[in-house]
Amino acid sequence: MSNSRIAISGSRDTTLRVWDLEAGTCRSVLMGHQASVRCLEIHGDLVVSGSYDTTAKIWSISSGQCLRTLQGHFSQIYAIAFDGHRIATGSLDTSVRIWNPYDGNCLAILQGHTSLVGQLQMRNSILVTGGSDGSVRVWSLNSYNPIHRLAAHDNSVTSLQFDDLRIVSGGSDGRVKIWDLSTGNLIRELSQPAEAVWRVAFESERCVVMASRTQRTIMEVWDFTPPAEDHDAEFMGNDSSGLVMPSDEVLTAETMFADGGVMMDLGDDDLDVMDDKVNEEMMDAYVEEVERGDERVV
Repeated sequence: MSNSRIAISGSRDTTLRVWDLEAGTCRSVLMGHQASVRCLEIHGDLVVSGSYDTTAKIWSISSGQCLRTLQGHFSQIYAIAFDGHRIATGSLDTSVRIWNPYDGNCLAILQGHTSLVGQLQMRNSILVTGGSDGSVRVWSLNSYNPIHRLAAHDNSVTSLQFDDLRIVSGGSDGRVKIWDLSTGNLIRELSQPAEAVWRVAFESERCVVMASRTQRTIMEVWDFTPPAEDHDAEFMGNDSSGLVMPSDEVLTAETMFADGGVMMDLGDDDLDVMDDKVNEEMMDAYVEEVERGDERVV
């Protein structure tokens, strides 16, 4: 956001809070949601929040006022993306909705996932979504049509990120995969399978993977390109992803130190339960819907 002194949090107490980072004080409390605030996205002076009350709200950070309420989803909202021009919301009702932030109108409903849509990212005219059905889908924000349908993981997609070349996805099946954005083809898996992957994030040529291995939560830092001193070595798989791996060695947590990678053992007590609670919340939400006899649950 434009003001680096400000942070915004959303809570199960149904509120958002605007914090002054330098003073360590709460500047304002944004009230209006009727259930937990699950996700939020900031752009300029606007913050968009998604809630288990099935609505998304657009707020002015400076005034603390709710400018618009976006209604249309039939179940809890789990993910939001906002680029200043469009808002995308992903829901337990299996759909993604695209909204105009200026008038609050729904521009499109994207359907194709068969379960909760919990991962979203927008970049230019492309939207990438990940669902609990294990699929990653690439959409055009110009035509609102699907571009690629990727059978990415054997279980929920827990994290994803993409740039102009590649998509990196992580799943609760413990795998991290790299995909070619233009073709939708699988390039390769980034690391050895873990018990579960909680987060993937990359910038330039570095990728961070947070995962569970041998009942420990660890953070691995991977380099898409080899160290300079290894440029004369024999490599395999040098393609558009930019990821190069030694042909005679499979990188694991133990061998990364020799290849420019880092592993950090975070320990169970160092994390705020991570996304373990996400699966619990998903199940709780399904149970609540089923108990109400709601036929919209897929």
